[in-house]
Amino acid sequence: MERADKISKAAERCARIVKTFLAMARQQPTRTSNIAIDDIISEAVEVASYSIRSSDIGLSVHLEPGLPPIWADPDQLGQVLINLLVNAEQALHGWEGRRTITVSTRLHPATGNIVVSVADTGPGIPKEIRPRIFEPFFTTKEIGAGTGIGLSFCHRIVQSHGGTIEVESPEGGGSTFILSLPASDRLDEGTETAEDELPNSTGIACLVVDDEEEVGELVAEVLRRDGFNVTIAKSGEEALLHLKNRTFAVILSDLKMPNMDGRGLFNQIAKLHPAELDRLAFLTGDTISPDAQMFLRAAKRPYLEKPIKPNELRSFVSNLVNNNA
Repeated sequence: MERADKISKAAERCARIVKTFLAMARQQPTRTSNIAIDDIISEAVEVASYSIRSSDIGLSVHLEPGLPPIWADPDQLGQVLINLLVNAEQALHGWEGRRTITVSTRLHPATGNIVVSVADTGPGIPKEIRPRIFEPFFTTKEIGAGTGIGLSFCHRIVQSHGGTIEVESPEGGGSTFILSLPASDRLDEGTETAEDELPNSTGIACLVVDDEEEVGELVAEVLRRDGFNVTIAKSGEEALLHLKNRTFAVILSDLKMPNMDGRGLFNQIAKLHPAELDRLAFLTGDTISPDAQMFLRAAKRPYLEKPIKPNELRSFVSNLVNNNA
């Protein structure tokens, strides 16, 4: 069970990283709430610490107690901190001086912002290139060792959270990246579980359309545990055959499928079964391509981005059913 739990957490982390890169490309946070900066730092350090310590580099963390929360996407800011830690580790490779990375937090007395610093004792950043380090594709690393994307993404994410990121590198060596993030003045919205929102879900008919059998079965399993009567279609054509014979309270369709894709299914439902259109929603891994974005905006139907957690699916379906009701 312990090993399975570790595998599950690693898989979820991979899924979050994929979603983070998609969100960075969209230049906006995706899952914001009141978050303790200590928790974000702890998770980032957990990811990066093994590589740092196995490279014989000291790592110390100094967190000021009692800091207020920030309104942020924890996965995005976690990626920023992981990136800064990895960069600090790479700066110390081959360095013969003191090899230490320090992460610290404090409250700025004037602005009230939370300040996070990631410092290394490496050779530092030459003065002439410091103004360019946040430019896309600018890198001082050897070919194959860096893309020049990391710091520009960090800059973009921090800006999208209303913060700033700067670098200090004194003449004596060493570099310190400084993040300044505004403290939150928002209240978390109360959330209810799908079980609370759908006490009478037993027997509600749901059609799941996905050409990947494993994905369709997983979605069906989650909903069946909540009492839904789930039918699975492996194609848009098969979905239309089911819709010809019965109605469904919820229709969840993948967007990209061979032959008739989600867009084709949407058009056919609008033409043949217009009353069912308000019950259609999409589960998709493609929300960034121009075609997908254009279609989703035009269709004005709800969608949930893959990979999907069970609680996210329950909440999504709950909202869909309640809105239709």
